[in-house]
Amino acid sequence: MSIVKLTKKEDLDQLVAKITLKIGKKITQQEILDVIIKFSAKNIDDLVNFLQNNHQISEKRVKEILTLVTDENYETKGTIDEDIYGSH
Repeated sequence: MSIVKLTKKEDLDQLVAKITLKIGKKITQQEILDVIIKFSAKNIDDLVNFLQNNHQISEKRVKEILTLVTDENYETKGTIDEDIYGSH
């Protein structure tokens, strides 16, 4: 058995409650997580699409981020170590 930290445990609690009401019997968090993993493995393409669609940055946001980039025209005087730590 592994320990998994959840960012919003209350979401899992709500899911347990909803499923318990729908199926008419108590189901544990472990049982739900096991089923979710099996279901996701069988529907991997849907899972990947869901994750990609929820984590993509819009083209507009990419352009906004790129406007924040500045070029300081810094040229190194040697190796990176020499620039950061000085010459020995």
